[in-house]
Amino acid sequence: MGNHYFIGIPISEDKRDEFADLQKLLKHDMSYKNWTHPDDFHITLKFLGACESTPLEKIEQQLMGYSWPEPFELSLGPADTFGKRERPRVFHISVEASSSLMMIQEGVEQICEQAGFAKEKRAYSPHVTLAKKWVDGQCPLMDEEVDPLFMSNYLMDVDRFCLYRIHPQQTPKYEAVCEVRLQRGGEV
Repeated sequence: MGNHYFIGIPISEDKRDEFADLQKLLKHDMSYKNWTHPDDFHITLKFLGACESTPLEKIEQQLMGYSWPEPFELSLGPADTFGKRERPRVFHISVEASSSLMMIQEGVEQICEQAGFAKEKRAYSPHVTLAKKWVDGQCPLMDEEVDPLFMSNYLMDVDRFCLYRIHPQQTPKYEAVCEVRLQRGGEV
């Protein structure tokens, strides 16, 4: 079995720090089995799973030769959950499904499908995972007075995305093995 991979947009350093601060607040109210390391914060474009080198090489070539949108600004926030609000399996920062983000996600999906990966059946829901696998505690988003930090919105410049290898036993877990830079004028 090969290593596991995914394609995603890294979160800028300043936003990583802010999201790590949100995690600290969240830890006062909730317990999760998995807390995302700040260096691993990202917006997933496509999860590939186990993958051998031949399809990966094909994907890398296609990613590097594709006509991607220019760098763009992306709106993130507020905090939200997946699952039942009283027992949310994932606590995350929501991400605006902007036209540029959707163009990248659809291009990545098409390239991966051509390389033999199944097309995702679920609708794309961009987000930044802060924690997953709820254990205990009450979601602070259910409080009558939600801490304003959980309701904050953020702007982030997106100028690249990466193919990541997953190292499940390491911290941080994700290693960028290929970086695709978005260029002004559509040149990659």
